Amino acid sequence: MTRKRAAISFTGGKDCTMALSLTKPTHDCVLLVTFGPKNFKSFKAHSLQLIELQAKAMNIPHILVEIGEEGKSHLECYREKIAEIKQQYNLDLLVTGDILNVCDNFMTRATQDIIELSCPIWAIDRHKLLDGLFERQFELLITCASIKKLGDDQELASKFVGARLTKEFQESTLQPREKEVDMGGELGEFHTMVLAAPELFNGYRIEFEGRQIVEGEYMYMEFDSLRLIHKDE
Repeated sequence: MTRKRAAISFTGGKDCTMALSLTKPTHDCVLLVTFGPKNFKSFKAHSLQLIELQAKAMNIPHILVEIGEEGKSHLECYREKIAEIKQQYNLDLLVTGDILNVCDNFMTRATQDIIELSCPIWAIDRHKLLDGLFERQFELLITCASIKKLGDDQELASKFVGARLTKEFQESTLQPREKEVDMGGELGEFHTMVLAAPELFNGYRIEFEGRQIVEGEYMYMEFDSLRLIHKDE
């Protein structure tokens, strides 16, 4: 049976990387796609430089697709670009790490009648998601937090940003706040980037130097340096 060719909507965070991990055994994951606004340099939560190192570690091509054209809606731009990359890369499906319907089923509407959409962790229980990440030994860095969504508590945000999302962090910091904070950060409380994933990164991991920056309601990691290191080095 011919394996379907899949592209992953990729920000380098825990959810899309988990979706990639679940898709790879049964599909050919041939492309990582990062959608972003026109003429932007990077995301606060998801460093493009870090994404490029992840793609290199996984040996999967990565492209940046800029969205935005005068006279066209956000949805129209997405649909045009998705149709273009489907044809260019001979794709069968687009995979996302979406868990909640936070944007009125935007990706469903963006892909409708163009390409099959796969959401392998849709509506997953957050404890199950985190357990799966820890079992796979993903090394997760919290790169951004919303001070506002963490109760307007900048001191608490500082405990998130730059911390590793581990079982210990889950137990000490997330679980005591489970009624107020989504355990996966799915309501925008926090964002992550994957520094290592043994089953995907081919022996590589990403090391960094950085510092916390506060901008408006957000605290995020400003990276001073990023390095791809192989376990044999």
